[in-house]
Amino acid sequence: MSSPPTLLIVAISGLSSTGKSTIASYLPSVFPSPFYQLTILHVDDFYKPQAGLPHREGLLDWDCAGSIDWPRLEDAVKKWKEGEDVEHGIVNPQPDFATGGEHGIKQALVQDLRDETSRATKLMVWGTRLQRILILDGFLLFTPSTPVSFRSILDLKILLRAPYAEAKRRREARSGYQTME
Repeated sequence: MSSPPTLLIVAISGLSSTGKSTIASYLPSVFPSPFYQLTILHVDDFYKPQAGLPHREGLLDWDCAGSIDWPRLEDAVKKWKEGEDVEHGIVNPQPDFATGGEHGIKQALVQDLRDETSRATKLMVWGTRLQRILILDGFLLFTPSTPVSFRSILDLKILLRAPYAEAKRRREARSGYQTME
């Protein structure tokens, strides 16, 4: 009888346009198979319906913790921990290196990280158990306005930072974004 998989919940948070989704999308390439199964959940998929969003200065406020359906997100994490399929979960996605690295992440760097991860995991005493890793990608994951019940389930917290001018430039370059500024 094989032992149950080891579970790890990694949260990547930071301002809009700091690279959270980019990093999350490349992590599956870093961890060697068949010992890892990664699932990515984008917190953007857990916004409340528009009718339930808070308002600020007469406008819908998508940029606050009150815009996220935390109970639904917590339920998705609970289901993942129990081995169930997760709403909006992306299991073992593979980034598309053929595009030439739109975000500046080179395939050689990913391969170096993969090799280093492979070497490091050989030193760990995990045997042949499958390591299940959940990557949560979203802003406002670590703020005081984020429910404590949610923050307490996170095993590893990664906060991405970028200079304000760079984050603003990246966000303005995206289509469909409007900020309150």
